[in-house]
Amino acid sequence: MYQRPLDEFELDEAPHFSLMPRALDAVLGRVLIPQQISLLHGPSRGPLTALAHLAAVCAVRKGDGRSFFLDAASNYSPTLARTLCGRSGDASEVLSRITVGRLLSLSDLRQAASDLAAMTDIRIVVIDSLTSVLNMSGGPSSAGRQRELFRTFEELRTMVNKTGTHVLMTDHSSLDWTSGQPSPIGGNIVAHNVDSVVRIGRLDARDDLVSIFVERCPLAQPPTGVIVSITSRGIRGIK
Repeated sequence: MYQRPLDEFELDEAPHFSLMPRALDAVLGRVLIPQQISLLHGPSRGPLTALAHLAAVCAVRKGDGRSFFLDAASNYSPTLARTLCGRSGDASEVLSRITVGRLLSLSDLRQAASDLAAMTDIRIVVIDSLTSVLNMSGGPSSAGRQRELFRTFEELRTMVNKTGTHVLMTDHSSLDWTSGQPSPIGGNIVAHNVDSVVRIGRLDARDDLVSIFVERCPLAQPPTGVIVSITSRGIRGIK
């Protein structure tokens, strides 16, 4: 049987939708690649949830397909989603294309991934937040939870391969006791099973300023970072 070498496979580097503002799309938007899994992590819940909402909204602003927002911490806010719709288009129509599901465990997430694998025209699947799912699925050092987490990523990978969609998940950061650098909750299983990792953090200068830094992604010319303003009025670039 003929087997194609890996270098013959080309990565589809064109996301299916754009984020707003443009400065954010030039960085975070570029890693939302079809058939990929990305992870946003940081110490503050607010910016992570705002960006999760933005991705779900922007994926369906053009009026086709559906977004799925899998909520593990009661974070989904129709008010925030409506605000992020901006002035263009019908906000009610956009919100009608966002399906919200509740997650209470890794088992719930596996079942959701299995159900979604049979669907078509999924623009994005947002998981907010992986940390909350893990906290409801056993002790942080238990072997059972780690096995469940590995099986869950297998289901998610099968789903993105079948549907061609993108999975974006948020996760809390903790400081690595050896390096002192922030790292996502979930350890090596998370690190080895996501395609892109993006660090999100607030700046000391102003509470509304948020730094977005791409730690790794599969792009040949990866983006670096950007600073945006995140407030109750929306997400804006910094001039």
